[in-house]
Formats: sequence, structure tokens, C-alpha cells
Amino acid sequence: MGSACCHHCVLKRVMPLRRSFQVLCHNLGRAVGACVLGVLFFPAAGHSEELPAGVEPLSGRWVIRTHDEAGSKLDKPRYLYRDLVGKEEQYVDLFSYHMRDSNGDGTDEVRISHEPGSDTHPAGFLIIRSQGYPNHPTAIFPNSGNPNTIQVQDFTFRLPLEPRLSATTTRLPMGPIGTALNGVVFFNPFEQGGMNAVEGYAEVWLDACCGHPQQTGVYHYHKYPSCVKSPFQDDGKQHSPIIGFAWDGFPVHGPYETAGIMAHQSDAHASPDLALDACNGHFDSSRGYHYHATPGRFPYILGGYRGVVEPANNRGLRRAGSGVIENNAQGKSVIDRAISAVRPGAVAPGGKRTVTIELDPGTGNSPPVAGGNAGQIPEGAPAWVQIGPYEATAISRQGNVVTITLEIPEDATLGVLLDCHLEFEGAARGGRNRVYKRSDVLRVVE
Repeated sequence: MGSACCHHCVLKRVMPLRRSFQVLCHNLGRAVGACVLGVLFFPAAGHSEELPAGVEPLSGRWVIRTHDEAGSKLDKPRYLYRDLVGKEEQYVDLFSYHMRDSNGDGTDEVRISHEPGSDTHPAGFLIIRSQGYPNHPTAIFPNSGNPNTIQVQDFTFRLPLEPRLSATTTRLPMGPIGTALNGVVFFNPFEQGGMNAVEGYAEVWLDACCGHPQQTGVYHYHKYPSCVKSPFQDDGKQHSPIIGFAWDGFPVHGPYETAGIMAHQSDAHASPDLALDACNGHFDSSRGYHYHATPGRFPYILGGYRGVVEPANNRGLRRAGSGVIENNAQGKSVIDRAISAVRPGAVAPGGKRTVTIELDPGTGNSPPVAGGNAGQIPEGAPAWVQIGPYEATAISRQGNVVTITLEIPEDATLGVLLDCHLEFEGAARGGRNRVYKRSDVLRVVE
């Protein structure tokens, strides 16, 4: 990334440990994205024999850029992935947006390199070293919905450069099952007790970016992470971009298969061959095998591994066994329903938008598992409101109606329902924030 991009994208840490960062890049939105992509997209026609100067093939769909067009060596090599963007194959820079020291500790959140292969994966590995620290707004943790604190991690993940299918499906372990492009890990859909963590009576409290920390401070996603910045806009008019990778090396794409049709909508596909399998993946002629995140539909990210996994990424893979996971959601969620409505249900990109949140004063208890104080919703306006990746820039309250202003960028992801959470500062036991949440409340549409 050229210096014209980078100095605009410095992310400031907010103390105390707020949402991890005050994310300036969401407000810059389209300008930042265009800068990153304009430098690092180039056609892939002809593949390796047509690579520009300064770009060398690695293996599979991966190439590495070590020098710029003028022949000067880059401070950090860029690892590019061959993908179909619209109707043209491109080499796409998946990681440079996330390769920065957002929390000011002197270490980039994501660092990329490559290593020689093994007997299992002879073509080599892409190495992702990650702090696992979200570079988007989050809730303050701990709070009345979650007693844990987000902690910086020291992850090293190995993605096979040439993933290949396995004769058997590997079952998902507990803990990390893959990684988003920002280095934050995916978990399977289950909570510690083995029940569905996304819906049903065991639903856990996830913030508006669909994440939360577990006991050792690992912030992670159980479902489609609406706040992860992808390499190009997911506007619902084409196949979704890559948002991460599974431990077998196959990419995880966003929800769309083609214009207006999500990958899980098998009845709407032109070909029955495009239906997702139980692992949440399928083939197409351009991308080969790949997975899709499926908002609102189990297993949400992965249902199992179709490829040969790299066991170094999670010790549980060595004893994971075979087969796919099954949905065991039962009963109704115990997550508080203090948010009774969010209006309007859709907003347009590119400007300030006013949204109202209606509170139900009869349901103001915090989730019982979090040790929150029972009682009515606190008086006054919430200190923080967030819908998907968008933080409220203005918050007011009159009676049981909270009115907020959101700044929606031009390059917002379109069509996907976003979650809302709000926080009342210091209103729960021990001075923690009292938090409330409602899923699937608003989408951005043109």
C-alpha cells in the first residue's frame, strides 16, 4: 500500500478498552477502499506467464509482489490471491488493509509470509501471524452480557497454498476453525456446553459485529462477521468477496452467489450443482471449491472441512474425527429483548441516516448468565449504540425512544441484515456497562 493510503488509516486505541479502536477507516469508507484496491488489483488473464514485473508466482492461486512498478523493493511484500471479480479474474490483495499497527503496540495485527511445504501439503503454506485483535468497533468487555476481556493473542496459522479435497469430511473442533482476513478467528456455532450459540436458549451475547471474547480473551466470530473489511464492496450484485480462510486452505466468501441471490438459496440457483453442501461449500468453474458464510442459516460459517486440514492450526484437529455438525438449537433465546423495534428497517449508503430504537421498559433485565443487575432499563440516553460496523455519531433519548445518527459509507455491504447493540455506561453490577442487543434489525440497500 502506498503512503498516500496508509497515513489516513491509522486507528486510535480508546481507553479504557472500548471497542478496541476508534475506527476512522469506516468513516473514510470508499476513499480508503479505493486506494487499497486501485494499487493492488490487476488482471489475472494468462496467470503466471502474464504477471507484471515485481510479482512472482508462489503456488496454487497465490502470487507475491516484492517490488513496485518502478522496481523499488516494497517494505512489506504483498500476497495476492487469484479470484473472479465480476466477470474478470484478478489478483486481489486480501490482507494489506489489515496489516497495520492499529492498537499502537508496535506490532501489526496481521503479518503474512510463506514457508516450504510438508508431507501432507508439499506445495507450501501461507503463514498468518495474528494478534487476533479486532480492527473494528466492538462493545466494551467485560459487560453485563459477557464477563470476559478482549486480549491480544499471538497466533500463527498455516494455510495450504494448494488446498485439496479429502476423501472424508473432518469434523470442526472447538476453538478456532479458521480466520477472517483481519486475523480474528472463526469459531464453530457452539458455546462451551455444546449447544448452538447463535440461536435458541443457549444463545450467547455477541456485539453488533457478531463477536465476543471467551475466557482467555480470544475475540471470535460464531456467525457472518459483518464488520470485516473485504477486498472489494459486497454490493449483492455479484459473487461475494473472500472474508477469510478455513484450516484446509479453502477460502470463505461472503453470502452472495450472484446478483440478488445468496449462496444458501439453493432453490433460486440456475443450477442445482450450486447448492451448498453440509460444510457450507460448493464448486464453481472459476473458483473451484470454496465456502460461504450464510447469515441467519446454520452452520453460519462452516459445517465441516471438505479439504485436507493443517492440524498445526488447532490441536483439536488431531482428534476431531469425521462428519459434519448438526443444528441443536432448542427453545427461545434468553438474551434480553429490551429493544422492541428499530426503524426504518433499511437505509441507503452514502451519508448520514437517522434511526430510531424503541425500548420495551418491561424487559430491562440483563442476561441472567452474566451476573447483571435485574431491573428496569436505565434512565437517560445510552453511552454507545452500534448497528453492524456503524457507530452512532449522535444519540438522544425521549421516553422509550432512542434516536441515533449513523454515517453510512458509499461502499457499505448491501442487503445483509445487521445486528444492533447499545450500552448504558456503568449501569450493571461492578460498574460494568449494561448492554442490550437485537439481531437482524437493519440493512443497507440502494
